[in-house]
Amino acid sequence: MKELRLLLVPSILLLFLGLGANTIWDANEAFYVDTPRQMVESGNYINPVFNGEARMNKPVLSYWVVAGLYQVFGESVAVERFGIALGALGILLAAWLFGRALRSPLTGWLAVLILATAPRFVMFSRRIFIDIWVTMFMTLTMGCFLLAERYPSRRRLWLGLMYAAIGLGVLTKGPVALVFPAAAIGLWLVVERRVADLGRLWVVPGALIVVAINLPWWWAVYAQQGWDPVQAFWLGENFGRYTESMQPGERNMFFYVPVVIGDLFPWSAFVVAGLASGVAAFWARTDDASAMRRLLLIWVALLVGVFSFSQTKQDLYVFPIMPALAALAADVLVRGVETGGARLRVWLVGTAVLLAVAGAGIAVLFGALARVHHIAGADILAVTLVLGALVVVALAWQQRTYAAVLSVATTMVIANYVFVLVSLPAVEAFKPVVPMVQTIRARTRPDAPPPVVAHYITSLPSLTYYLHRPVEGYFDLPSLLKRTQTAEEMYVLMRPHEYVDFERVARDENLAVCVVQRQTLFEAKLRLVLDGTPWPEVYLVGTGRAC
Repeated sequence: MKELRLLLVPSILLLFLGLGANTIWDANEAFYVDTPRQMVESGNYINPVFNGEARMNKPVLSYWVVAGLYQVFGESVAVERFGIALGALGILLAAWLFGRALRSPLTGWLAVLILATAPRFVMFSRRIFIDIWVTMFMTLTMGCFLLAERYPSRRRLWLGLMYAAIGLGVLTKGPVALVFPAAAIGLWLVVERRVADLGRLWVVPGALIVVAINLPWWWAVYAQQGWDPVQAFWLGENFGRYTESMQPGERNMFFYVPVVIGDLFPWSAFVVAGLASGVAAFWARTDDASAMRRLLLIWVALLVGVFSFSQTKQDLYVFPIMPALAALAADVLVRGVETGGARLRVWLVGTAVLLAVAGAGIAVLFGALARVHHIAGADILAVTLVLGALVVVALAWQQRTYAAVLSVATTMVIANYVFVLVSLPAVEAFKPVVPMVQTIRARTRPDAPPPVVAHYITSLPSLTYYLHRPVEGYFDLPSLLKRTQTAEEMYVLMRPHEYVDFERVARDENLAVCVVQRQTLFEAKLRLVLDGTPWPEVYLVGTGRAC
């Protein structure tokens, strides 16, 4: 246990290191950096605004949190990411609650370690505010319910905290924070043949807590703007995302299978084993541990099942299952260490294979063996993963299973430090917004009005934050051409193939156009990497006096 806790310290500390090393990650992060900035500047904390327009597609809590941090620490991207890291701590707490309720404090700490050392968790915990915070509230909701069931003597306390988490989750992202926990708990009560226990869940006082947290802001919005934004959010935003596709490309109903298995890499073998134990619990004796496993499996299956049939599929939609997967995996690990069985050693060897394959893949795709995409730190990452794999195999061969588990975690702690402190800062060389903003400012004459800045089809919202003023957006050539005819000086961000079409039509209209700047555009798409396709380019195109 001592060694495990020692590993937890650097794992959790990493969440707060290097937060300002990267500029904003387009597209979503810009909303949660700039909207709170405008709140602080305007003093209007009721009506969120981004890029000069009302932003009512999400409730207000995330903006309030960042605005509050700005008031205390000053406005910066690093401060916003400090808020994300705080949310990540809440998710780790939920993982501990899941593991603690499932078996023991050791299971809880192992669940935290598994989650904290997963690279995707580390990455998401420094770039996507709202999904981290709604995941925190949703998983704390489930964790509090688990403890209310495990420790009925303190049921009222845990249920009160559960309803507070629901209310704050709804104020973060809407009804999803209520619907999914309520559905999971309801299904579990049906499975356990305990529907009558609904009366013990303090539903009416709990509903009052949820309403008390949410009603003041929505009432203020209604008082100022009427029903339109309220209806647009509760009906259009939530149901629209489910019934209408909002991303290019087809994603079939099996899209989430690799997400579930791979989100907690390199612990994937234990995730699969944990899910199997959850399935087996439906045929197991009805002890507390089996009941808890059934609840966690229902939570996972519900989110994955519902979003597998949605038209819009994003991997972050099922992010709230990660603490449950970590707890189920930790439960399998603890049972395996206690029994010292051969099955655990097989899983450890399988984990070592994953580490070695990942190390080799990093070397080939981004390290010394890469043909196109070279990223700093890739070779160190590759060596770390391969050496870690060899140590894990050796310890498993010697039947030192607990030491092998800790070696997997140690390998990932080292790899994550290299990734966060070396590789991520190196990615800045491939991000275009700040260099383009610097160019626009350098070319802007102090005695002239500021030039018009716009996106054409390709949108990078962080332009708004770094320019500190609205950026126009156009999605068809006629509208863009009409605007260029009225703007004395204009800069437009677009892709090369978009420029080809624009340049041809502009020349026909005798409009002066030119490419002011070319920048690479970092896109973390596996297809581009595997194909050996260079990072795409984005142009800063000038019109009128800009040329």
